[in-house]
Amino acid sequence: MTARAEAIGMSRRSLVARLLACGTGLVLGSPTLARRTSRSAGSWNFGAAHLEWEPLEVGTGDTLLVLAQVGGVPVRAVLDSGSGASIMSTALAAKLGLNNGERRMISGLSAKAPVLLVRDIDVQLARETRRLPFAVVGDLGAVSAAFGRPIDILLGADMFTGSCIALDFANRRMAVVKSGTFLAGPDWRAAALGRGAKQELFIRASVEGLSPVPLMIDLGSSAALMLSSAYARDQGLLNGKLVSTAAIGGVDGVRVNDAFTTQNINIEGLGVSNVPTLGMRAWLSTSTVGNVGLPLIAQFDVVFDVTAGFVWLRPIDPRHRLPMLKDRSGLGLAASPTALTVVHVAANSPAEKAGWAVGDRIVAVNGHSIDANYTRGEVWQVRSRPAGTLVKLTMASGDVRDLRLADYY
Repeated sequence: MTARAEAIGMSRRSLVARLLACGTGLVLGSPTLARRTSRSAGSWNFGAAHLEWEPLEVGTGDTLLVLAQVGGVPVRAVLDSGSGASIMSTALAAKLGLNNGERRMISGLSAKAPVLLVRDIDVQLARETRRLPFAVVGDLGAVSAAFGRPIDILLGADMFTGSCIALDFANRRMAVVKSGTFLAGPDWRAAALGRGAKQELFIRASVEGLSPVPLMIDLGSSAALMLSSAYARDQGLLNGKLVSTAAIGGVDGVRVNDAFTTQNINIEGLGVSNVPTLGMRAWLSTSTVGNVGLPLIAQFDVVFDVTAGFVWLRPIDPRHRLPMLKDRSGLGLAASPTALTVVHVAANSPAEKAGWAVGDRIVAVNGHSIDANYTRGEVWQVRSRPAGTLVKLTMASGDVRDLRLADYY
């Protein structure tokens, strides 16, 4: 969820949601590009189990992409622990001949949407193949549009059962081995995993020193932290703070929510400060009050063992953490191969003050034309440069508009 058209949502719990506006940049340590390290595999102790590392791609800084196979077809997948079930695109379902399924309704972040349910789906991830008893077929167009390239499937918590999944963000790699094989050393912290009413995975964390509360642990969310707006208001978390807006989209459409900064969050003694946060105005989960997303999770080495009921966290050297990017433009942008379309203008942001409007189309940023590689390069990071930076945006009409970045929430 951030200042490039980031809508991505989907699943029973909260859909994968990427900001349409407002950055999710959490600054913890030095906000530099994560360096690849050469830590030995021995520091990940899985006993006699053989660890086969596979590459991870962290797309646009906050989306976890993996290569997988579904029904023997190679696909690009988003790894999404926040989704109770895996969700495939209608295009992939058609390619696999899965056009007929059971019609169902699933809950998004704040509403419901119609989907199809298909059964007995074979999925291979990191050389491990499993048959899912069912998967959801839904429209992943918002995910693909926000990311600028097709996303075939969201691999949900059903892919985590029976396995240990190790995520080494510093080295951009992952491994999958059998459940129960991880041997945590003294530098790891164990957080117990719970299951919500809709099978969503959650941990307990303390927000700004308050009593620990259940928060979904959601690799599929590009927001560092989401909190129910009702919870945030009741606990006084908005008092005296700058509050702006952010739009998130998914199968339930595009909806506007609040954006603010949480001073700190603590998970089993591991603290993170100045966390950009989405206040969800219509939070549907009855088991949690928010969720922890990829930008926050990726401050740590991580091992998931859903079957054992734990996720283990180990702090990463600040120099090697995934960079946390904070939007300072206020523009929510939907990416296409040739342009960026404004889908939201954040309240009290530089974009709002400069008169930007939904529907405005940008074809170049600082002279760099928008193309299919927009989300692969560094142009998209322009929105998170320091306050005071002047950005030149070329419109579809040929006019060039200046936008000076600023902190606005």
